[in-house]
Amino acid sequence: MLHHRVFASASIAGLLIAVGSCATTMKPPVVNSGPVQSNDGVAVAVLRQACSQIEPVDEVPTAAVDETVEVEVQNGSPGPLTVHPDRFRLIAADGGTPATAASRAGATATIAQGDARTFEVQFVATGGLACTKEMRLDASGGITRQDSPVALQPVPFRPL
Repeated sequence: MLHHRVFASASIAGLLIAVGSCATTMKPPVVNSGPVQSNDGVAVAVLRQACSQIEPVDEVPTAAVDETVEVEVQNGSPGPLTVHPDRFRLIAADGGTPATAASRAGATATIAQGDARTFEVQFVATGGLACTKEMRLDASGGITRQDSPVALQPVPFRPL
């Protein structure tokens, strides 16, 4: 029975990745805090997003969420930044286990001083997140300057 639930959870997560990556239109979050900024001028903002959710059923008693965000990183710091989208995390407003970026998060990129770049990052989570509740994009572990993480607060937003 437990093996069946694990298989069903994995199947639903796979389905969410496949369907969510091509079927949902990106649009601005319903509620958006705007960009957050570090003390040295690095700004991160959620520009657009797409969220889909599968509600719990008998076979899989936990909801599954597929959230894709378009993130803009602006570099106002005195030197280049390295962005690792695969290190971004998505957290529910009330905490819980963070969702890590899915494999299609994109390659590491460098942003020169004064430049900006957008990244599309997909998260798939079971439990904790909901499309109608506030989420927080935590990019602090995914943006570095001279191999040190840039201190940033999470970006709060509500998809739907």
